[in-house]
Amino acid sequence: MRRILLPILIISLSSIGWTGQLKEPVSIEGYFSANEMVANNFFAAEKSVGGSEEIPLTGDIYEFETKSTKRAFLYSMLIPGTGEFYAGSRIKPAVFLGIEALLWTGYFVYHNKGDDKKKEYKAYADDHYSPYDYMSWWNSLNPAKQDSFSHRLPWDDYNNSPIRNHEYYENIGKYNQFQYGWDDINTYPDEGGILSPHRDYYLTLRKKSNDYYQNASTAIMLSLGNRIISAFDAALTAKNYNKGQKRYVIKLKARDFGNGQVPILTCTYRF
Repeated sequence: MRRILLPILIISLSSIGWTGQLKEPVSIEGYFSANEMVANNFFAAEKSVGGSEEIPLTGDIYEFETKSTKRAFLYSMLIPGTGEFYAGSRIKPAVFLGIEALLWTGYFVYHNKGDDKKKEYKAYADDHYSPYDYMSWWNSLNPAKQDSFSHRLPWDDYNNSPIRNHEYYENIGKYNQFQYGWDDINTYPDEGGILSPHRDYYLTLRKKSNDYYQNASTAIMLSLGNRIISAFDAALTAKNYNKGQKRYVIKLKARDFGNGQVPILTCTYRF
């Protein structure tokens, strides 16, 4: 870091501002003596207020403001593109924010489609699957045979009615033991799993619903990836912004010099 100190001569300015209060000097020595007295009085007042040997007159004239890489990173993690905008970029924010908008639009579209298909396959199962027919077959088995099956149909024994939860709608299509409740099976089929056309169609509806939900989840994961990429890019953009600017500070100060004070122009350049 280098500092360049430039003394500023303000004798002529002081003389103009105070000519109304000074008598016309009779000699060159008297003229400069009067101006020196005015300058000393001014800086003495400044010193008495600040109590310091070096008193700022006007503060910073110019100072380069760096961009925080941490702040840029955080901004883009919250909203992709905002960190790049903070770091001075105008094209990248539109790209990352546009990608984020598309991904969230895709999430809501696919999630809603998944909900619609879920309602459809539940309604189809309620129309074509009889849990009571299944329980009739189940109760015809001896206890040892029942124990050989790993799954049970969710059932409310107190009210003697099925519990139509997620497990219920999954089991009646996924496992062969529950095929006895479909209305297009008139006789008990082999345990190997003779699929009914209604069960086949039901599984197709469930697969479409699950695929839509999977697409929605993928959109969320891509959105997270977009945020991470944008965050690191924002930090890099802020770093490059700081490197690409001249990092210097110009200040005007008052400093003791001999019996008085003189204004000093300080220029600081950071390499």
